[in-house]
Amino acid sequence: MNFDKMQEMSLAEIRQVETDILQHFKTYCEKNNLSYFLSNGTLLGAVKYKGFIPWDDDIDVFVPRESYDRLIKEYKDTDRFKLFSHERDKGFLYPFAKLCDTTTIKKEENIYSKTQLGLDIDIFPLDVWGEDLHGAQQLEKEITANIKKLFFLKCEKATSVNPIKRMVKNIVLIIGRPHITKTVKKIINLSTQNISKENCRFKGCVSWCMYGEKEIIPAQVFDKTVQVEFEKVNYCAPAGYEIYLKSLYGDYKSDPPLEKQVTHHLYKAYRNKGG
Repeated sequence: MNFDKMQEMSLAEIRQVETDILQHFKTYCEKNNLSYFLSNGTLLGAVKYKGFIPWDDDIDVFVPRESYDRLIKEYKDTDRFKLFSHERDKGFLYPFAKLCDTTTIKKEENIYSKTQLGLDIDIFPLDVWGEDLHGAQQLEKEITANIKKLFFLKCEKATSVNPIKRMVKNIVLIIGRPHITKTVKKIINLSTQNISKENCRFKGCVSWCMYGEKEIIPAQVFDKTVQVEFEKVNYCAPAGYEIYLKSLYGDYKSDPPLEKQVTHHLYKAYRNKGG
């Protein structure tokens, strides 16, 4: 990819494109009777700022597994928007979906990928954790271990200040890289193993849990929806969003220290010059 012939996008342009994707996603879900919720920092931003967290640059949503499976199966790509998931493209090496704007290109730092992605929103399946807290905790531990493994395997090259450790990690990467697809499949299988169980008390984004046990959420949090504003448009949020946000962030109403008010994403976005 020759990025010299493309225009690097500003933060404002990135946010606008991601907002366009989210609006397209919302319209599709409403038209096709699919459930969804704003999640993670996007929900936090909606509740606190009615838009992006000032130092954030991405959008996350939850989709309950039944609706998620329909989305993966039924969504038709357009000239502008394309849905990526491991179920639709085995070269896509995440256990969740991304809805991308194909008029843009995203260049991520030190990320191994078989597919070229544009700016996107992350679509996480909302799954059943377990019938009791212990079962949910056991599932979380197993999935988190595999996510850490996948994180490592998705590095283009290992990083370490110690050259010996760096060399050893790179050798492990070479040996482990052929198993990356197997790791993605394992995470998906673990995430869906409780799908047929009824009346489970706990749910969570088990296919990509980033906060460990903090993402063990009582199922009733998601029983009903409320509308929250995000960048001047109303979207669905779980009615129990305060419980969810407190579980993930603790005192979510207070801003973190200034040194932590930074994005955790390392990428640049481009579009054709004059586009």
